[in-house]
Parts: sequence; structure tokens; C-alpha cells
Amino acid sequence: MELSKIKIGGIFTVADIEFIKLTNENGTCGAVSKEILFNSEFGKDNNFANSYILEKLNKEILPKLESAVGKENIKEFELELTSLDGLTTHGKIKTRIGLPTFDIYRKNVKIFDEHKVNKWWWTATPDTTAEHLNNSWITCVSPLGGIDYYDYGNDYGVRPFLIFDASISVSCEG
Repeated sequence: MELSKIKIGGIFTVADIEFIKLTNENGTCGAVSKEILFNSEFGKDNNFANSYILEKLNKEILPKLESAVGKENIKEFELELTSLDGLTTHGKIKTRIGLPTFDIYRKNVKIFDEHKVNKWWWTATPDTTAEHLNNSWITCVSPLGGIDYYDYGNDYGVRPFLIFDASISVSCEG
């Protein structure tokens, strides 16, 4: 089925990974993995651009998805790394795979609530930065759906976020 035909909140599969469709805009569809794909420490600080997670997503997950749908069908997007307290220290990054930010989670909380996982998972959003207090804490989502922040050295779940071309063919539930 064409990805554009799947409803927001619907489940589809690419390269044996189930995704939840979050958006359908301008010929593209934003999606997040339904399950945690792996657990990882965040990195050496709370800047997602320099994280262990982004490195692993780019080396291991993205090539698998590109092989399944074609590199051109996974779109580059800008990931806003503004902290919860509004600091723009980490700026923005252009990427083709990332983590949901706090804002993506908040905008789609009802969809995420329908697809909770049984472990804490990372967002790409720092709680604050060294300008205010420190560069250690990153917002995480609890198994119940609440938001908290934890140190980058914790081993939490990773749910990749991507933007696919809406015309790709995918398999879907139901």
C-alpha cells in the first residue's frame, strides 16, 4: 500500500521495522518506530548531534531502511535541539534519521499513548545546557507516557524518527 494512504497513527513496516505514521505533509510522512530498536547510552553529553545514538542510527539502521525503500525516499529534515528551558545552545541539525524531540512527542502524545513501550526511551531534546546548569540531562519518556530527564550515561530505549516519501510502497496492519 502507498504510505500516503495509511491513516495518521497507523502502523506500517519497512525493512522488518514497524513504524507509526505521525504526519502526512507535502508529499512526505513523518514516522517513529513502534518499538524500541535498541538500548543505548546517549553520548558524552546531551547534544544529540554528537550522540552515540545518532552514530549508531546512521551506521546500522539507516542503511537497512535505504536498502528497502531507496536512499532518495528517506528525506533530510531539520531537527531542532532547543532545550526544554528554551536554550538554543545545540542549535539544529540536518539529518535523515533521528529521535523524536519533546515537541514531536507533545504534538503526537495521543498517538504515542496508543503505542506505549515498557521501557524508558530517549528524545533528542536536552533538559537544559551548560549555560544554565549542565549538559548532562536529556528528556525521556516513561513507560506510562510521562516526561522526565535523565543523565546521558543511562541505558534507555531508542525509537528512531524519520521522514519518508509518501509515495513509497509499504506493508501495513489490517
